[in-house]
Amino acid sequence: MRFKFKTSLAVALTVAACLTGLWQACFHRVPLNLVPPSLPPPLVLPTEEPAPDGVLLLEGHGGARITYRMFCSVESAARHHPDLPVTLLMTSPVVDDSHLLRNLKASLGNLHLAHLDSPRLFNGTPLEAWHKRRAWEDSAWPAYHYNDALRWLLLWRYGGIYLDLDVVVSQPLTTLPNCTGLESDRWVAAGVLKFSPAHPLILACLKHFAAHYDGQVWGANGPELLTQVLMDRCDLQLPSGRVPKCDDVSVLPPRAFYPVPWWEWRRYVTEDAALSDDLLNDRHVLVLHVWNLHTQSYPVRLDSQQPYARAALASCPTTAAHAGAIM
Repeated sequence: MRFKFKTSLAVALTVAACLTGLWQACFHRVPLNLVPPSLPPPLVLPTEEPAPDGVLLLEGHGGARITYRMFCSVESAARHHPDLPVTLLMTSPVVDDSHLLRNLKASLGNLHLAHLDSPRLFNGTPLEAWHKRRAWEDSAWPAYHYNDALRWLLLWRYGGIYLDLDVVVSQPLTTLPNCTGLESDRWVAAGVLKFSPAHPLILACLKHFAAHYDGQVWGANGPELLTQVLMDRCDLQLPSGRVPKCDDVSVLPPRAFYPVPWWEWRRYVTEDAALSDDLLNDRHVLVLHVWNLHTQSYPVRLDSQQPYARAALASCPTTAAHAGAIM
């Protein structure tokens, strides 16, 4: 009874805050996860491999729902790479149908959705034993670390451009060399990657993952792993990003993919016309990684000067139109 009372009181206080105009109390308690209205029944996805050297995005949490913000990432990738296959791979065998999904598939001929046979992906790789013992289940961040493994495997098998589902692509990435990008003076990030299939650096990442997997640190198997491999293999120099021992790998400056660092994530969801203009008009800014772990609980108001909102209107207009006032 005490638990029910406290829960009811918390709900009542939140509703009261909403009704009295304190809208931030409504949004900041839980992730928004706004999704398009579904059309029953869900669509059964084909289980197929992505085309090599395309654009890959991954929903690896097993859910059938695609939020507006995920759709924005996918749409922006497809619009800026019209000559490449852009594939959203899902570990769920089905996806919620929606008018937005149908509109995007009809208007973007290069967009594909497929079910990823993730167990098969591990076969014959350095991570096969890790998968067989289901090591991620003991992780403090099981879904995130499982997705880390999938990311490295997908890049190694198929190559191309890998994008997290919390990005807005603002320019084509087709002319880039094999590359990753700095997110700070200390770390190379793994949210935007471009590599040829079976690249030795990605194989080194797989081997490092198998030998040094850490389930207790959120970024241990993503940015920390990649930074360490680049140091060991390429003599990565920080903060410059120079890799003198790897002629076929580039580490781009933070401005390319992470122009707003993660500790300043609020800037993406704060009214700032000058920052919006700066990010959208700078040819050196290729992708906006919007740090969903932090921004997911804050509304993106599409009639505002929030940089996230301005980027969405520019690069995922169909998603923005379907979302309405808030994405």
